[in-house]
Amino acid sequence: MTLRQRVQKLYVLGIQMNDNLRSLSLKGNKIGRQGGILLSATLQVNSSLTELDISDTDQTNESLIALTTVLLDNTTVKKLNVSNPLLNSEQEETTIHFAKMLHVNYSLTELHLSKHGMKDFGATQLAESLKDNKTLMYLNLNCNKISEDGARAFSSLLKLNTPLKKLSLSSNRIGNNGLAALSEAVATNNCNLTTLWVNNNGITETGLCAMAAALRSNITLTNIYIWGNELKNTACNAFEQLMEGGKPRLLQHNTDIVPYIVDGVTYLAETGHHLFSH
Repeated sequence: MTLRQRVQKLYVLGIQMNDNLRSLSLKGNKIGRQGGILLSATLQVNSSLTELDISDTDQTNESLIALTTVLLDNTTVKKLNVSNPLLNSEQEETTIHFAKMLHVNYSLTELHLSKHGMKDFGATQLAESLKDNKTLMYLNLNCNKISEDGARAFSSLLKLNTPLKKLSLSSNRIGNNGLAALSEAVATNNCNLTTLWVNNNGITETGLCAMAAALRSNITLTNIYIWGNELKNTACNAFEQLMEGGKPRLLQHNTDIVPYIVDGVTYLAETGHHLFSH
């Protein structure tokens, strides 16, 4: 056993014996596969930890599958960040295991799965599992490979008015049709979603105008982030109208854009609010 492995085991033993630890962040520490597996074993014993961040710690397929297996029965972890793992396959095995876990887990309220290489198949599996989930309120799927079909799956989920309040699809590929599908759910069926990130998704004014129209009939979606898409004249006008007047539908601090006018033409500038909203 290497010195590093001995230190990891001692650290994990300390967590197992600690009844007061509520939040643990190992973000950026390269504990790797072995550290992740040891940590998963710890969660079988520890009953106090409610928040765990192991993003950017070189987790592998094996360690993430071990973690999801433990979370099938764990009832204490509420917030989990496992973003940016080192996956050795594009078959989305880990996403499928997270989906199966969410089908039966009733303690997680927040889950971050950024940079998992997730595609439409994996996103659809997650959305289907969440139809039966009663606790998850925040799902972060930033920087994946989700396109139109994955967005449609989440539209179907939102139409069921599940507990999900925050959904981040920023830096994916959902495009106009994907946002139009989400807009339909927002406009007609959903009254729980409060925050939606769709910035950097290859969306043009067609999709953006559909969402702007949806916001007029929906009163619960208060925060939306759209920067990094194609903000042409029609889309600029649509969002400027949402933000104008004494009682604007969209408040400036709840989005990442601000309108301004040059020679009678409306443009949108970036505020950077999305950088601090996660």
